[in-house]
Amino acid sequence: MNIAVTGSTGFIGQNLVPELLRKGHKVRVLVRDSSKKIPWEEVEKVQGSFHSPESMKEFVDGIEAIVHCAGAIRAIKMDDFIRGNYTSTKNLVDAINQFKPPVFKKFIYLSSQSAQGPSKELTPRRVEQPPEPVSWYGKSKLMAENYIVNHLEYPYIILRLATVYGPGDRETLRFFKYVKNGIFPMPNGDKYLNMVYVKDVVKFIIAFLEMENLIRNKIYFVSDPEYHSLSEVIESIKSLLGKRTVIKISIPEAIFKPALKLSELAAKISGKPTIANSDKARELSEKYWIGDPTRTFRETGLRTDYNLMEGLFETLQWYKANRWL
Repeated sequence: MNIAVTGSTGFIGQNLVPELLRKGHKVRVLVRDSSKKIPWEEVEKVQGSFHSPESMKEFVDGIEAIVHCAGAIRAIKMDDFIRGNYTSTKNLVDAINQFKPPVFKKFIYLSSQSAQGPSKELTPRRVEQPPEPVSWYGKSKLMAENYIVNHLEYPYIILRLATVYGPGDRETLRFFKYVKNGIFPMPNGDKYLNMVYVKDVVKFIIAFLEMENLIRNKIYFVSDPEYHSLSEVIESIKSLLGKRTVIKISIPEAIFKPALKLSELAAKISGKPTIANSDKARELSEKYWIGDPTRTFRETGLRTDYNLMEGLFETLQWYKANRWL
């Protein structure tokens, strides 16, 4: 199968592309600069830009499926999220519609639980409930979803991913470093959240690609079936690292919101986007980032393979082998 991947050098893309190649698929990736080096010699590089549909003509030409992994998680201002998540997706969808690749079968979009929004209490939010994103990141992801649903002229699958972790993930690395140092900051106290190991995400993506069009035009929440408290995650990492004591410090909104605002200001001055900003503060203020993947499992017949401890163990081994920790 000829598959095009955006965001191939990002966290999920770096795990997805090698598995696609291992399974015998031909892979094309979008790059802004044709001289950019990528880790896979057998991958076809195509130069293009999310700034316009016309620049992606070669990228979509003759392709059978696209996995759209690219997106913005760091920003200086609201427009960065809109441009990085909504506008880029809109232009890619418009390119597909405009150039009509003759053998195109499916568009897979990697969205986020942030588009779905948090729960109000300890009751998992279902994907069929009206979305209630609380951040501009989540809103921009939802805007992209809506454009796909309302405008793409081909079958699509939208995957709202829970917190993804695994080899190559720098965000979860912070959790390990906090635990290793013995002090774990918890903005707004303990939380409940869904997590999903990156190998399970890759498994779901490939399964949807290979299902032909048996499942089409659906939105699914992808997660480990169990949600966890942040304290559980900390205890799991503590056990893997062999730490006896980790001090958990609850940081009230009155402290972490101004701190993230300062981080955002520093990013504006330096011109370097950051994940530590006011938008992230809106997500950190919520306590229940939990969703229900039951419908996903029931309708697709797929299940995740990794529980939290198994995924964290493999992640730790990768961090050690690559001298990240």
